[in-house]
Amino acid sequence: MASARWGDMPSGTLRKGETLADMNRRIKQNPDDAKALAHRGENYRLTGQFEAALNDFNRSIELEPDYAWAHAHRGETYRLMKCYEEAIADLSRSLALNPKHAWTLAHRGASYYQLKQYRNALIDINQAIGLQPDYPWALVYRINLYIRMGSYEEALVDFDRAIALDKTIIAHWPGERGLLLSYMGRYAEVISCCEQGLKDNSNDYITLYTLAVVKARFEGRAAAQTEIETTRNVLQAVKDRSKRAGVVYRLGGLAALEGDWDLALNCLQEAISLDNEPLELARRDVAWLELREHPRFQSLINQEG
Repeated sequence: MASARWGDMPSGTLRKGETLADMNRRIKQNPDDAKALAHRGENYRLTGQFEAALNDFNRSIELEPDYAWAHAHRGETYRLMKCYEEAIADLSRSLALNPKHAWTLAHRGASYYQLKQYRNALIDINQAIGLQPDYPWALVYRINLYIRMGSYEEALVDFDRAIALDKTIIAHWPGERGLLLSYMGRYAEVISCCEQGLKDNSNDYITLYTLAVVKARFEGRAAAQTEIETTRNVLQAVKDRSKRAGVVYRLGGLAALEGDWDLALNCLQEAISLDNEPLELARRDVAWLELREHPRFQSLINQEG
């Protein structure tokens, strides 16, 4: 599923109990404390202050060029800034100093993933999971890789492992799991998974969408009309602008199910302009079956994501 859509939140740890004020105090006392600078940089990274983080990591590495931790976390800062080549260079330097570090391997794999270097990504992610089998974040990236490769059964195994370890690692997981099952044509299981998930959160728009689409395909559009209308209402009520691409994409998918192809394709075009995720979703989502050969649909999904 596109854009590594799960597991992309900043991750890492700081010294237990240490505050930004503590770090500032240490750095004021000793401006050349490479570790204090790096840990303040990590504090900035975790709060999204990426330029400030880079400044501290740069100074830390200038003082201590072989500081593997600082290289790794500067690399992660670059990854979150979408500077993937720079991220790989830093993460590789860290791995040269500390080769068997699961976190660094996983995050380099994630950077390769974003550059569509899937073979390199899979090598790193496999190594990370080999070192740390209970690593949900790495499992999430391997799920995405397996989906790209069409290895849906392997993706499902990792999916179930990941949510068994941490149900929060995959947002809207019943709907996402249902979507994966739909790629394998296991429609009855999709419906069961989504209906169970909606008992816990009846307004989960991803799970509602997956249920509406699969029920329409499995039982016919008339049988799914209530789910289609409910899903549309919930999607239209989403106000979070960061979710705009996913919302518009799914409104387009519902329009495709109902035969309103102009609206469906307009929504798809807007969604792809906002984010890469809809590009990959549309290539597999059964909502678009009738449009798969449409020239405009082909033009949209064959552009470089």
